[in-house]
Amino acid sequence: MEKAPIPTFRFDNYPQAEEPSLQPMPTEAMEQLVVYRREDKFATCRQHIEVHRRQFYKLSMVEQGGGTFYLNDEEVTVEPYSVLLVKPGTALSWHLHDGPQTGLYCFFSANFYNAGLLPSYQLHTVLSGAAPYVYHACTEAEYATLRQSGEQLCAHQHQVEKARHHLRLLFADLREWGAPTPSPAIAASQAALVQQFQQLIEARLTAGEPAATLEFYADALCVTPKHLSALCRQATGQSAASLLKEKVMTEAKVLLTGTHLPVSELSYRLGFYDVAHFSRWFKQAVGQAPSAYRTQFATYK
Repeated sequence: MEKAPIPTFRFDNYPQAEEPSLQPMPTEAMEQLVVYRREDKFATCRQHIEVHRRQFYKLSMVEQGGGTFYLNDEEVTVEPYSVLLVKPGTALSWHLHDGPQTGLYCFFSANFYNAGLLPSYQLHTVLSGAAPYVYHACTEAEYATLRQSGEQLCAHQHQVEKARHHLRLLFADLREWGAPTPSPAIAASQAALVQQFQQLIEARLTAGEPAATLEFYADALCVTPKHLSALCRQATGQSAASLLKEKVMTEAKVLLTGTHLPVSELSYRLGFYDVAHFSRWFKQAVGQAPSAYRTQFATYK
């Protein structure tokens, strides 16, 4: 396997999680969750602006400050009194605004949140959907409610059950304020299979492996391509082939704007048999040649 062109950090080797601390010796909670005050970590935050990925979630509560965040192929302006949740595997970079940066942010693993929960209450269900992030601009009253849970999470981060409880309270508030989404006419087990399909695609691409065929993923999930596509349509309104193309396109945009890989090598990494094929495919979908897209957007990051 080739080295992934964009670095991916685990919970235990992310630079901000490695710094010496006067906190107590690591506990189970500290190995899966850590909470920082943004004002304490502001200088470190500004150093970590290059594109990277994480294998864990990051939840930011922004009271003052904010900035421009680049999440896969999307640009998000984060304002004061807002919350940003970035999912694992998302290609992320940012430029923070000048001036004070206050609030809280935490890193946590899916296992930490999911412990003891039935599948219908776990993160993959709570955060259903393909978006790489959740962003919510709060009212002052909403943020005050979040701040209470956030401060409790910070104070009890070394106590497993209390920390987990307060993290779930934060998510309960976010779900309450989020726009309601209609439940698809599909069983939970089938919806989980569709999500596994998307996760398999993302895992290959973020590891630097070429995207495989639809048949490959169907075999891995022990279903036929036709059945997989039917489930995808029920759950998302898109065919399996369309979801696969969408994931490959997102990764192409990330690699074009977040790395200096030659287009020829980039096309190979994405599973295209030659650069001309990739260039035609990309231009048909985006309306620009890959090199033109890179020139237009790379300067923003």
